[in-house]
Amino acid sequence: MFCGKCERCLSGEPFLCRSPEVRRGPEDPPKYTWNGDPVAQFANLSSYAEYMLVHENAVVRISDSVPFEVAALIGCGVTTGVGAALNTAQVTPGSTVAVWGAGGVGLAAIQGARIAGARMVIAVDVVESKLGKARELGATHSVDASSGDPVAKIRDMTGGLGVDFAFECIGLKVAAEQGFEAIREGGTVTVVGMIPQGQKLELDGPSFLRAKKIQGCTMGSNRFRVHMPQYVELYMQGRLKLDEMVSRTGRLGDVNEAFRAMKAGEVARTVLKFD
Repeated sequence: MFCGKCERCLSGEPFLCRSPEVRRGPEDPPKYTWNGDPVAQFANLSSYAEYMLVHENAVVRISDSVPFEVAALIGCGVTTGVGAALNTAQVTPGSTVAVWGAGGVGLAAIQGARIAGARMVIAVDVVESKLGKARELGATHSVDASSGDPVAKIRDMTGGLGVDFAFECIGLKVAAEQGFEAIREGGTVTVVGMIPQGQKLELDGPSFLRAKKIQGCTMGSNRFRVHMPQYVELYMQGRLKLDEMVSRTGRLGDVNEAFRAMKAGEVARTVLKFD
């Protein structure tokens, strides 16, 4: 993903690197091997490794005072959620926001909206315990989507207008469509979740005449050399609550239980340690 030479990489945006030398074709073998076997990278999937080989432009120094289990959250979910609010959508002070999904990414988006100065942040989920955690981290209101139409509830909360910004942080077609329905005239919905490949969104065509907008988001429009130190500083100031997002810690051998708890909605984030 990094050539280390192009303008994107040198500016701190290597995720958007356009150099052909780092773009592996579908028939090309992986660049790395282990004992003769190919080793996949990124989403193919390269997780739970003790070491990583990265380009120097992909390394950012952070303060030694930041615990590793906290820094681990920033690397993906927090960067994606907080960045979606601050960088992609650019939530404005005094605005109204609704976030579909109160998992790790959704909780980060809620915090991003709070940090940006939104006056109303509505968390939408089907698990009450997750809505409770959302309120703890900055949601001013919550909607249980299992007990009725969340769009109608959000419009009622906003005097019939809808919210200025909505975020889909689950990866569900229906949630993205509900987000679009819940924004006001001129509002913006940002799709953060990974909607399954091949699924199409169905949106009301005339709504676009009311200047409603929908957009995508990759890793919170992250320029990691710029934004990661900022998120670390927000944590150290107490404005970005990361310790509160760690529901459990464990060892690598606990990975299956961690996945079970995540799917059951029992945790915000589980951090697995190698030592």
